[in-house]
Amino acid sequence: MGMRAAIVYASMSGNTEEAAELVARTCEEAGLRTKLFLADEVTKRSLAGFDIVYFGSYTWGDGELPEEMRDCLRLLLKDNPNRIEQAAVFGTGDKMFVKYCRAVDEMAYHLMKHGVPLASDLLKIEQSPRSRPYVVKDWTRRVIAQLQHEGVENNGAITENQTA
Repeated sequence: MGMRAAIVYASMSGNTEEAAELVARTCEEAGLRTKLFLADEVTKRSLAGFDIVYFGSYTWGDGELPEEMRDCLRLLLKDNPNRIEQAAVFGTGDKMFVKYCRAVDEMAYHLMKHGVPLASDLLKIEQSPRSRPYVVKDWTRRVIAQLQHEGVENNGAITENQTA
């Protein structure tokens, strides 16, 4: 049947959407069946049956996770019988802000707090991935390789201490 990947993202300027599309394309090239979801369109059942869920978001205001991604995570992580087996987290931001890509750290925190293992390191992208698409592609390939190597159990999942 093959592995399945979901990419859930929130984008305002289009940068995170570009990154999400690169993740999807790279997953498809690796043979994964892939589906993109806007964060505000996800339901409790949307992600059932996926081997991995990539979460991507921009950072808003003073380093905040945008409301649509916050609501999405709340819906998926609280009282949801459909457990997320594995996740990977990416985001876009601007280094001129003190809390550069803080939404990435916040998503990872909430996922790990609810027992969702992270399949790889966190990816933080300076503005658009357009000038350096290989960064997103290489990261996505590492996530896939780890997922295929370790399977759904993922004994090498990133722990909270490793993301700090």
